[in-house]
Amino acid sequence: MDNIKEKNPTEEVGLNSLTAYEHLRNMCKNVRNESSSGSGFINPITPRLEYIMKSLASMGISYELDVFEAHNGELSNSSNKLANVIVKFNAERESIDCTIFSAHHDIANAKSENCQDNTASVCNLIELCSLLQNIPKENLKQNVIIAFTDCEEVGGRGMTRIVEQIDEGIYQYPSIYALELSANGRNYWIEGVSEHDKLFKSLQDSMLEGELTIVNTPYNESMNARRSQLSACCIGILPDTDMEAVKSQGYCGTWGLCHSFEDTFERSANMEDMKHFNETLLRIVTK
Repeated sequence: MDNIKEKNPTEEVGLNSLTAYEHLRNMCKNVRNESSSGSGFINPITPRLEYIMKSLASMGISYELDVFEAHNGELSNSSNKLANVIVKFNAERESIDCTIFSAHHDIANAKSENCQDNTASVCNLIELCSLLQNIPKENLKQNVIIAFTDCEEVGGRGMTRIVEQIDEGIYQYPSIYALELSANGRNYWIEGVSEHDKLFKSLQDSMLEGELTIVNTPYNESMNARRSQLSACCIGILPDTDMEAVKSQGYCGTWGLCHSFEDTFERSANMEDMKHFNETLLRIVTK
């Protein structure tokens, strides 16, 4: 773990009071997109990743920047790299269990706003960090890890990195929720588990309203964790018409937005739905 650097942020960047919705508007409209197509960069801190780090710094939240070689080789100054950002919130009681919420910060189409895939989930996790910062440690059920992951769009290398760290004992007994398509809707969906799974039950019990539907989705990074026999799922929200389409046809228009020019802030973002979603995530990990 020599390449993980602890940040003790002091820089004020004026982002500390923003909601997930406002962060989403900022990222869609003002942050330049860069897509490495999975090959990484010599400097892996893209403008999107820089925005995440500055947002955390503005709230006084410490984070770890985990830089790793893009092609599983030896990390060097000249090698292409990827990067995850990790935020940890430890419960008061001694706990080796943890809940991991992940959202990938990389994108496939640099000319798209990438609102639903996956900027909304990134912004929801930024706001979740601000909510968790104000939760007393004794009110956390267990340790919470927020992971902003790289390279989901080409094989899920960022999640694979976390799986490797779990194998090394850095994170123990994790329950993993990978977030996708979380800009609007009050209908919750979950992929990768049955209704008897603890992840399903925990999310269902934490929802303020509505029902939880098990769906099949295209590839998402939780699949990398499940290949290693870890407890992991993918979750998101949909509006009524899209959920009905998924139930009847197995697919919906919102899923079709991914990677397209039509994946815009104006088309997808809903402030109240994003707030509702984050309240549910908070309930998963608090007493």
